[in-house]
Amino acid sequence: MTRTGWRERLDAAIETSGRSRRSISLAAGLGPSYVSGILNEGKDPTIDNLIAICQQLNVGLSQIVYGIEVSAEAEEILSLLETYPEARAGILQILKARSDSHNH
Repeated sequence: MTRTGWRERLDAAIETSGRSRRSISLAAGLGPSYVSGILNEGKDPTIDNLIAICQQLNVGLSQIVYGIEVSAEAEEILSLLETYPEARAGILQILKARSDSHNH
């Protein structure tokens, strides 16, 4: 994992895209200065808006937030785990049991 913050990773992804902050904001269905507000003014985006920005940049949310790349399937699993926190303990138990059976 990298040591830079998520804003720095977002800014780098925008630079890599070659697009303007304004065009990304508008394409994501946000106000024209939304991305600039996040990066210049330290405003905190909603998760839905950050996802929309990431989609416009064609980068995963985990890449921006955590600095790690994961597969689309893993990203979906993480998203579902956030959506259904009551299922986490059961899923973790299943995965641990599966892992234990493969290690023996």
